[in-house]
Amino acid sequence: MKLSLEDKNWKEFTFEDTFDIDSSSSSIDRNKLSNKTGNTPYITRSEKDNGWDSFIGKQAEKFKLDEGNVITIGLDTQTVFYQPKSFYTGQNIQVLRSEFLNKDIAQFLIPLIIRQMDKFNWGSNGATLTRLRRSKILLPTNSQCNPDYEFMEAYMRQKEQNKLDKYKKVVSKRLAELQDYKDVEPLEDKEWGEFFIQDVATIESGRDIYAKERISGNTPYVSSTANNNGIGYFVSNDNKTKEAGCLSVNRNGSVGYSFYHSYEALFSNDCRKLRLNNPSKHIGIFISQQITRQRAKYGYGYKMGTARLKRQKIMLPMNNQNQPDFEYMENYMKCLEYNKIKKYLDYKK
Repeated sequence: MKLSLEDKNWKEFTFEDTFDIDSSSSSIDRNKLSNKTGNTPYITRSEKDNGWDSFIGKQAEKFKLDEGNVITIGLDTQTVFYQPKSFYTGQNIQVLRSEFLNKDIAQFLIPLIIRQMDKFNWGSNGATLTRLRRSKILLPTNSQCNPDYEFMEAYMRQKEQNKLDKYKKVVSKRLAELQDYKDVEPLEDKEWGEFFIQDVATIESGRDIYAKERISGNTPYVSSTANNNGIGYFVSNDNKTKEAGCLSVNRNGSVGYSFYHSYEALFSNDCRKLRLNNPSKHIGIFISQQITRQRAKYGYGYKMGTARLKRQKIMLPMNNQNQPDFEYMENYMKCLEYNKIKKYLDYKK
């Protein structure tokens, strides 16, 4: 039977009636970390990577580990994440515990908690532990009018299974498209050579869409970030830079990072757009990674411009004519994608 949110009765509960809420027992200023290498998550108020700033080793005895299977909240940043494993934290992290909590229930609760966090701000209504405890959260209830954790868990498992079934259909089709790849020799057995970027692609400038001009929409606008495949915003603007099947290379910001864009996107002037001489998704991904490997040479004293990018050398596998071996790149990346997808599906089974 398909579970539905609309079929449930809902009721308000206070946070303090639903969770045990305390400040983290292991707050450590980043500058006071004694062992910065290890396997234990160090949680901060970051909005990225589940709040994980880094992985560290055992700290001084006075800093206690917080046990996992909890929800962490950065009050002033309104960041909310589920932490499956024991962890240390930076400052101002609150921890929500419950005997009913597990991963699925936490994933149900987190969007509801985030909606309540939206009311806090930096002014007179700033986030405090007292205000958090007194805040209310709307939850589905069981026949005893208590939070229906059994429903929450089953509902999230249903959603996960639906997503997995949809994913399996997509990747099964993708596997069929990839299975004609040709086996190629390992990278280390291949002859490599240096090539200018202008030998494999034409380079064009982007065009800025300033903040006041941007209109929210669905078209990726590629900027100069190292995250999210270089996409900084989604807009409904349009200009002559719009194109699919090309590469971007950051010339400002996270200089030197390169990404392949199979979809139509707009490109800012903080990056350069590269149109491949041999257009292909797999060749594009291969070349973008080789360009990114050169990023360390750029910085404040050595800027990347169009002329310099054209003469940037990258290492590529060669064919018998000492030219870039695009067929090899294509098949190598197809093989890699095929094996990764198959391995993931086998793992899910």
